[in-house]
Amino acid sequence: MDLQQVQQIINQGEGLRIEYKEATDSVPGSFYETVVSFSNTDGGVILLGVADNKTVTGINRAITVKLQKDIVTALNTRECINPPVYVQPFTVEHPDGLIMVIQVPSSSQVHDHSGRIYSREFEADLDITDDQQKVSDIYLRKRNFFTESIIYPHLTMEHLDKSLFEKARQIIRNNRSDHPWLLVSDEQMLRDSTLWRIDFKTGEEGLTLAAALIFGKDSTIQSILPAYKVEAMVRIQNKDRWDDRINPPLRTNLIDTYLRLKQFVNDKLPEKFYVEGDQRIDLRDKIFREVIGNVIVHREYTSALSTEMIITDTEVRITNPNRAYFHGLINATGFNPYPKNPNIRKFFTSFGWTDEIGSGIRNTNKYLPLYVPGAKPVFVENDTFVTEIPLLFASLSKFTEKWNKWLGLNGDFTPHFSAGFSNIALPAALSNASWSEVLLYLVPSWHKIGTQLKELDWPENQIFLKEEIEQVPSWSEKGTELLRKKAWYLISILSLCSEPIKFQDLLLAFNYKNEKSFRDYYIKPLRTRGFIALTNEDKPTDPENKYIITEQGKAFLTGQFPV
Repeated sequence: MDLQQVQQIINQGEGLRIEYKEATDSVPGSFYETVVSFSNTDGGVILLGVADNKTVTGINRAITVKLQKDIVTALNTRECINPPVYVQPFTVEHPDGLIMVIQVPSSSQVHDHSGRIYSREFEADLDITDDQQKVSDIYLRKRNFFTESIIYPHLTMEHLDKSLFEKARQIIRNNRSDHPWLLVSDEQMLRDSTLWRIDFKTGEEGLTLAAALIFGKDSTIQSILPAYKVEAMVRIQNKDRWDDRINPPLRTNLIDTYLRLKQFVNDKLPEKFYVEGDQRIDLRDKIFREVIGNVIVHREYTSALSTEMIITDTEVRITNPNRAYFHGLINATGFNPYPKNPNIRKFFTSFGWTDEIGSGIRNTNKYLPLYVPGAKPVFVENDTFVTEIPLLFASLSKFTEKWNKWLGLNGDFTPHFSAGFSNIALPAALSNASWSEVLLYLVPSWHKIGTQLKELDWPENQIFLKEEIEQVPSWSEKGTELLRKKAWYLISILSLCSEPIKFQDLLLAFNYKNEKSFRDYYIKPLRTRGFIALTNEDKPTDPENKYIITEQGKAFLTGQFPV
């Protein structure tokens, strides 16, 4: 997390997942209540050195290390927090003072501070210890949401691979030599990381599914999850099967799964170095450390579907069984991350393989354009989570003149399209495609997607089969000869909105006279679906307002919108 991200958190103000605390020389007493309330609900971020009114007061630089040690020690002491909570406080230099950031993950356990249970509601930490209904609700919610926390009463230490504990300690030691888990026994490590837990509602106690996945013998994992497997393959020459693969598929512990997948990627993709600040970093490592970490940390392990990573000449595509919180494209700059397997993530964070929740998507979005100039990752949350990492990049701008001529609008919009299309990426598979090949891909995709989106009222009689398209005169030269009226208007408006454009200029582009019908038939459906938006949504009547295509609109225009 950098200064820009911290400033965004400050600008948002305190809320369900954000808390400010003044802490010049010591940890405030209410700090641990907030840690517990965040752990018991949806997680959150605590900023020490920021007042309630968003003023940065800073912390005393002379005691920064002491503050960090005090927090880590207290959060690993059962008298303070039970069960213990592992966090890694860090500092960010702000122009008005030094801020300490503590990111608290949502936990699959119910935590208490000094025997009191707290819950986060709005911007307050509420003591709910004596409210049995609210306490029961927390237990029930956590039990339902985190399948990694399922207790297997007959799973014992004998079913775990002792050598994996030593491997885990070595990885942790390389990342952080003073980590508290390095000084405890195997059994205590499991308890402190809540891989051994007590269900206080049922009285059940024992090792969890997460413990089996991280430390289990292969036979143990397959006994619990017989359908579980991870596939990785290369498809460049042989598109139907594979050129190379991890064989047999991975059905092993998560530590070795991560290492094997990472090595496979390193063997197949080129490294590329970049200087960030005074450090020389490997972009391939930065990107796929996050991508593979996300795949393992956020998978729904009770699903019978396999995880698949397929490397082609144009992209890396990963599909992963998922418990979806919503369905659709993830906006890398404005999404709210949610934990899927917080205890597994906790372990991977201690390894240095993942950072805070949501960092995988943000960091991949940050470093991929440096690895593949211009490229952006695609993340789709559905029951199967899809990650697409382009290895080649081409934007619509390469077809600007043809696109302008094809639409046949009232005027020459080539310069307008040229500016807007440079930020709209084609699917990686079309990186080297011709104009005709692009059209033969896009027109059917518009119809397939459009007919499933009721808001668009997409014309059912639209020609979309390749053979039918090629029979239409001038199909590759005139969209007006190919697209039905409403389809042509919708695609033309999305294209024009690739650069901010005023409503009156849209009317002129079509020589359209009736403002109300234009809004009702074309603008409203696109806005309702979230394909276009105003540049100033807070002031919709602002005369300087313009319409701009959204990320979802770009995905539809280029045939990448998930349905």
